[in-house]
Amino acid sequence: MRIAMSLASAFALACLVAACGPNTSGNSADAPPGGDACTGSGDRCFGAQFQHCTNGNWQTTETCTASCSATLGCVECDPTQGANTCNGNAVVTCTADGHYGTVVESCQSGQTCVAGTCTRACTADGVDLIYVIDEQHNLLSFDPRNLTSPTAAFHLIGQPQCTPGPILPAWATQSGDTIANPFSMAVDRDAVAWVLYTSGEIFKVSTTDASCIGNTGYTVSQNGMDLFGMGFVTDTSGGNTEKLYLGGGDVSATPGGQFAIVDPAAPTTATVPPGSGLPNDGELSPELTGTGAAELFGFFPGVTTAFVQQLDKATGHATGGKWNIAGGLGGTVRAWAFAQWGGYFYIFVTTDPGSGVLNSTVRRINRQTMQYETVPGFTNLPYTIVGAGVSTCAPVVIGAPAPGEPPTAPTPVAH
Repeated sequence: MRIAMSLASAFALACLVAACGPNTSGNSADAPPGGDACTGSGDRCFGAQFQHCTNGNWQTTETCTASCSATLGCVECDPTQGANTCNGNAVVTCTADGHYGTVVESCQSGQTCVAGTCTRACTADGVDLIYVIDEQHNLLSFDPRNLTSPTAAFHLIGQPQCTPGPILPAWATQSGDTIANPFSMAVDRDAVAWVLYTSGEIFKVSTTDASCIGNTGYTVSQNGMDLFGMGFVTDTSGGNTEKLYLGGGDVSATPGGQFAIVDPAAPTTATVPPGSGLPNDGELSPELTGTGAAELFGFFPGVTTAFVQQLDKATGHATGGKWNIAGGLGGTVRAWAFAQWGGYFYIFVTTDPGSGVLNSTVRRINRQTMQYETVPGFTNLPYTIVGAGVSTCAPVVIGAPAPGEPPTAPTPVAH
């Protein structure tokens, strides 16, 4: 997603007055629980660690190899998470004392056991990568497992040859563009990119060879939404069905904005849930990303205020954790994109620090520790990235597999 330079320059003075600069270690007081302080003498799970409150601090008493229960400690399965669980690729009951019970079902070929249910495995090529698109129409993959250098992490796939219609008049007036360009992107469960152009149309694009699969038929400017951020989210945690969530509306990325949901099986129409709407405490409207754990997040960029906020899938309202980036993004925001992967929020942002020279960077936030950083070596990139997307098959937690894949490591559970 990007805003026109004319709008971006309006923030420049504010940045100079505030002496903006990225904070590489800022933790948010509003972030999800995970600090050391506690009261009383209770127990909790923090990731795979079973902790007890001792003398006002959480102390780890045991590190679990399978599952953690806040009431039972380290167990084979947590009975509070459901009657059934997974033991390898079999659905089994979970007894009241946290042990595997009888086999309910053995998952067949092409299926895997996730959250106590046999479901279709994530098998499409490329579902384990982040994809980005820049304002020059370059579609690239981004591999978070190889951050040794930008040339190792980014791979140019190609330039989609989609044929969008006329540019939205409001965007043409603000940006000075004469043709429609990419504005935002999401990636579905089969690793197909859904690219929003500044014509207001959404096209499907192959992440294998960048070929344009075709126009989705999405109705332009419906519900008062011209341009917006996008992200896919599964309907249930570990499930294999998903929806496309939209957030924003006007071409200026005004804070707040509409919230809408698209069924990929019928993509022409977006539904605006009653009483829905995005938080308006940011400087700009958000880009969205989702997970296979049925979670939706928004990244709200800004000169002095920037944060990631978990959003309610039903309404778009703020819910759950908030990760603040102390000091904002360190300059006037030109373009931003956003995707989760393996327990991190990856932020692709282009800013003007006040010199008039744009700086494209990759930044990230560790969801568990709230640690924020600019990825070392990922500054002054040759791409102005306007869209990012990740499949709901991508890993959700650090050290854990993608939803729908056989487990190879314990999944953190916090209480």
